[in-house]
This record gives sequence, structure tokens and C-alpha cells, in this order.
Amino acid sequence: MLSAHPDAARNAWITVTAPDDGRTLGTLPMHTPDRVRAVIGGLRDAQTAWRTMGAVGRVRWLTRFRDWLLANEEAITASLAAETGKSVAEALREFRFGIDALDYHRTRGADFLGPHRLRRNRMPSASMHLAIAYRPCAVVGVLTSWIYPLASTLFDAVPALLAGSAVVVKPSSVTPLTVRAVLAGWTQIGAPPVLQFVAGHKAGPTVVDGADYVHFSGSPEIGRVVALRAAARLVPCRLEIGGKSAAVVLADADPEAAAAAIALGGLAESGQTCRSIERVFVESAGYDAFVERLVAAVTAYGATDPGELRGAVLTSSAHVRYVHDQVRDARAKGAIVRLGGTGGGHVFEPTVLVDAEPTMRVLTQQTLGPILPVVRVENRERVIALANEAFGPCASVWTTDEAAGAALAERLNAAQVGVNDMSLHLMEVE
Repeated sequence: MLSAHPDAARNAWITVTAPDDGRTLGTLPMHTPDRVRAVIGGLRDAQTAWRTMGAVGRVRWLTRFRDWLLANEEAITASLAAETGKSVAEALREFRFGIDALDYHRTRGADFLGPHRLRRNRMPSASMHLAIAYRPCAVVGVLTSWIYPLASTLFDAVPALLAGSAVVVKPSSVTPLTVRAVLAGWTQIGAPPVLQFVAGHKAGPTVVDGADYVHFSGSPEIGRVVALRAAARLVPCRLEIGGKSAAVVLADADPEAAAAAIALGGLAESGQTCRSIERVFVESAGYDAFVERLVAAVTAYGATDPGELRGAVLTSSAHVRYVHDQVRDARAKGAIVRLGGTGGGHVFEPTVLVDAEPTMRVLTQQTLGPILPVVRVENRERVIALANEAFGPCASVWTTDEAAGAALAERLNAAQVGVNDMSLHLMEVE
């Protein structure tokens, strides 16, 4: 799977370990800025022939790439599971997300890229006809995070390739191996050299400084840096950032049903998705009953024996420390740990924090871990205000009064809002 560049001796190295047992999965050299610039230069040279191939020719190569991915599904899935700490079933689910995205674009690409119909301009002093055509950016930089590293690579790289761009992918240094192996498959099928891989902490800024278009997936904090850096060069960028998705539990909600759904929406994949429930706001009248049901639901989540609390595997030990710091901050500011609250190595216990307050870091900073902070709220107006304080990709409202739930949902700022439905916290929407 791994091979070193000729200049690897001059580079620092990345060592990737398995979160579940700490074994070394592989090492690879970091790319120096000069090496990244050389890769981008090579892509720029190769892009002209790729662009002139036309959409039909590019689809043929993407179809061959898809066939290679499917032929290597088992090895890719095993690598992804080992590298991220996901179960094989979760890794397979991510693999299928990527294949679905590839199929969507390769079967519709010609229609997407065709010129718009000519229309006559009504202004006598202007051109008589107007047409809109698409021109690809020469080199697209794709920077992915350790959350869904394979799927997010395919989500962003495939449409760029289809459009006629060359693509350089820089994955997270926490999860680079599977992405590198998959991109090596592009070379193995004999495809034109328009899809390349770079790695290392210095590679990301150099990609942003050299690409003609930037796709970034990751935290809001790094996203701001990427956006400003791209803006300084007047190149477009697209940000796929996470946030603090919320669940709102009204006083009339069924506490057992709401608690079971919220436990799943916050703990699935160890809470390491950008759509996980990270804030729970409960109307005061139903607070105590809901908390009791939530503690029971979290205790039972993933357990093989009654009363067992099984630690959740996180992708990196550094992130376990980050989650631990959020819990410590919450406790110092008055939150009570009703369940869990500790971790070490690559594992953190599923945790329920009660009496949480909006100023706590666990409610203002993205967590990406198995933590459910619960806030007691006196009325619905305050619920809406608090839920809208921090950006969240999605939100859910829990109530037995669907009309009231729909009315409240309309006032939430999340991009997607469901009523009595937690599926939006689990699905990936691109």
C-alpha cells in the first residue's frame, strides 16, 4: 500500500496507528512545500489533455475507477476500519456513500456540463444571443478531514475530475493511508495523471496557495483560515464544515422515545460525524423525566450486558484529550456528569452531562465525540434562542404535538430540521 518518494529521506514522516489496539498501520513521508508545488505544476501540465478529452472520455475513466474500487472493496473497507476505528459495517457504509456519489456524477455529468440553451437578447444595443458554458479550473485542491476521509475525498474529487479539472488531495494526517491507497488505484488503471496525493502539515497551506479552486472539509476554525487564504488570492473555495447540531425536547414529548432517538443520534459512530447531536435543550417541565430515560438509553447503547457502559473508540488520542478537556470545563462550570465522563488512549465513555449551561465549551465548540450535554430551558422562546446561538448543520424537535413542532422547526436556523425524526442526524447529505 505504501511507497516512499525519492526525496523521502529529507522529509518528516507520518506514523499511523490503529485506534482500537495501537498497532502501527503504516508510515509515509510528509510532502515538503517544494514537493507540493511540483505536484501542482505536474497536474497543471496534464490538465489540458484531460480537459480536451471531453465529458464522455472522462466518464469512461471514472467508470473504470469505479470498477477498480468495487473490485477492491474488501481491502479498502478493512483499511478504513483499521485507520479510523470504525466498525467494518460503518466503514462499508462510508465506502458505499463514495460509490453512490461517483455513480451520481458519472451518469449525469454530460447533462450538467452541457451549455445552456441559446436565448435571444432583447437589448438592441447588446449581443443578439447569449450562451452560458462552463470552464474548469485547472487544478482543484481537496482538503479532507478525518471524519469520513474516503467518502469526502470522492464527494469532492469526482465532480472536479468530471468537469475537466486536475485534482490534488491532501487528507488529514490522522487518516491518510486509505485515501492514499485509493488514489493509487487511479494510477493502477492507467488513467491520465490528473489525480494526485500529498500529505503532511505543510502540504495543506501550500495546496491552498497553489490551487485554482479549494474544497475544504473540517472544523469551522480551520475553515475560516482556508477561506481567508483563498480570498487573498481571489480563488474560489467551498467549505464543508461541522457545527453543533441540536435536539429540542418539548415538555409534551414522549421521554422514552425521544431519549432513545437522541442517544442514537449523538452516539452513532462515536459521535464523530458533523451531524451528530451535540446539544440537547429540554423544556423544564419535562426535564427530569427525559434525563432519566436518556441515562438509561445511553447505558444500554452498544452494551452486551445490562448496566455495562462500553467506551467509544475515537480516531485519535489527541481528540480523546480534546473531549476530556470539554468535559472538565463543563464540570468546573457546574455541569454534573450523570454517566461516563472519563477516557484514555483512543477510548472515551459515552457521557451524559446535566445542568449544562450555554457558556460551557461543550456547548460552544464542536465536540465530535460521545458527549450529550443537556440544558434545562424554561420556555420555548428561550429554546429557540439557545438553539440558534451556535451554527448546526441540522436540528430535531421532539413533541407529541406535530403542529407545534413544525411551527418551532420553522424558527430554527439549522440547514435541515426534522420533527420526531433523528435520521437527519445520521445520514450524509452532499
